[in-house]
Amino acid sequence: MTNGSRQTVDRAFEIIDVLAEEGGLRGSAVADKLDMPVSTTHDYLQALVATGYVTKTDNVYRISTRFLEVGQQQRHRMNVFSAAQDELETVAEETGEHVTLMVEENGQGVLLAISEGEDAVSLFAYPGARMPLHATAPGKAILAYLPQESVEEIFDEHGLVAVTNQTITQREELFDQLETVREQGYAVDDGERIAGMVCIAAPVLDKSDDVQAAICVCGPRSRIDAQRRAEIAEVVRRSANVVQVNLDYA
Repeated sequence: MTNGSRQTVDRAFEIIDVLAEEGGLRGSAVADKLDMPVSTTHDYLQALVATGYVTKTDNVYRISTRFLEVGQQQRHRMNVFSAAQDELETVAEETGEHVTLMVEENGQGVLLAISEGEDAVSLFAYPGARMPLHATAPGKAILAYLPQESVEEIFDEHGLVAVTNQTITQREELFDQLETVREQGYAVDDGERIAGMVCIAAPVLDKSDDVQAAICVCGPRSRIDAQRRAEIAEVVRRSANVVQVNLDYA
């Protein structure tokens, strides 16, 4: 790919990102946001509309649902999603809490599936949401089973940003915690991404012991005391094992 082609692709996705972030904009507003000539922006927008990935209504451009279609196709192709789908619902029913399946992609945590029990607190999460691995229980469960050099690369690229005042931002402290995760088989996030919420997650390994995902249960700290944490930890560990079996023998 030539530099010119790469710049063209980069610009197109910058426009898509701006439209996704803002919800919808006129062409002139997109140009202002990206400091691009209006005429050039218009050409990009028209090309994106022609592909079906952007819509135009009353001169306002928006991301189309084509992205949802593509994302759903990819999600259903992922073996771990099929292997975990029913199990997530079982865990949500058993715990009554918010249950998620996370995978690692390009050094970030991506929520692949969500199931909510009857007492679940709405976390404004959705399939496809991305978040830093170091600040979440499922992210730490995944990091604990990645090769150390891969973890170092992720930290170098994405940093250890403080999402809340409880987020672990020191590399040495985090590596110590990842060692604990490996010893006990689960990870805990106590207000590290969302203040007042406790999340407990276990890694899903394949038959080669490579980590494929993590299953997580989240609930308010007020009802997840030490005893309940232990109970949920056992649930997610058992659930991750069920998904591993489903994944290995599907």
